[in-house]
Amino acid sequence: MDRVIHNRGEVSAKTAERVNEVIEKLGYRPNLIARSLATKVNHNLAVFLPDSTDTNDYWHYPILGIRQALGEISDHGINIKFYFFDLKREEDFLEKSKQLISDGPDVVITAPMFMGKQNTIFKYVLIDSDVTNSKRMAFVGQHSERSGLVAGRLMSSLINTGDNILITNIQSGSDIIPVIQKRIKGFSDYLGEHKATSQVFELNMPLESNSSNQLVQQIALHQIKGIFVPSSRAHIVADLLKNQNVTGIKIIGYDLIKSNIKYLKDGLIDCLISQRPAKQGYHGVMSLFNHLVKKENSLQNVILPIDIILKENVDDYISSIQL
Repeated sequence: MDRVIHNRGEVSAKTAERVNEVIEKLGYRPNLIARSLATKVNHNLAVFLPDSTDTNDYWHYPILGIRQALGEISDHGINIKFYFFDLKREEDFLEKSKQLISDGPDVVITAPMFMGKQNTIFKYVLIDSDVTNSKRMAFVGQHSERSGLVAGRLMSSLINTGDNILITNIQSGSDIIPVIQKRIKGFSDYLGEHKATSQVFELNMPLESNSSNQLVQQIALHQIKGIFVPSSRAHIVADLLKNQNVTGIKIIGYDLIKSNIKYLKDGLIDCLISQRPAKQGYHGVMSLFNHLVKKENSLQNVILPIDIILKENVDDYISSIQL
């Protein structure tokens, strides 16, 4: 049986067929732990993601999922080293990249933050946002453009015909990352087709500065009734409007981070789209485990659902969602 299971030859085709029939009837599956210990093969993975900060704790959640997956497969020779960079400092990203290159992991789990400067000498799996023309092995996350379409449909149900909309992108650096670009495209495409009489304006706001005056000016100038924040920073817009006593603006954003949940419950954010970041991290690791240890031939993309979260269902969603 051992020779058939491991394809070691010296077995006739007829015998192999009979053994495979017995294997199938018995429901035999190889003991992966024993196999890993016997072969003593270690796989060194790297996680290269933005650091989680007080202003954006989104990146805390993929790490939770990664750590859960690692706990489940720790006996299988999977080693993971974490590299975190400051999303607001490109030089920090480049410095951590050099350290990553020096350590030489087998595969990297990362997100496309500075794609023009990300080193592609490694095999890598993308989470958060896909870059289809890259050399990534697989992608785990939401379909960004479709989530933008969903946000556009939600916004069209919240505003009146002819009401104007502002897309507010709060940037950490000079580049607009791919996931944001795709969400904006999907959002704009939907409104262009279904709310043709509404005008859509865009405002890029640097994270580091207080842009409340600029935001309020845009709202007054264009008579804005709805704001789309294509990132986890909708709470910043809600906070700015609250401090300026601006009311009556519908806000749609992303991600169930603590600040967003607070403003959702307070009614200052109307809707959040959840992309299950913890599950992204979890499936990123498990996909590599299936490929490297279980020897599945190819990595499969894992497309996660587009979850719509409102004030009325947020508590139920949080209590029931699993990684």
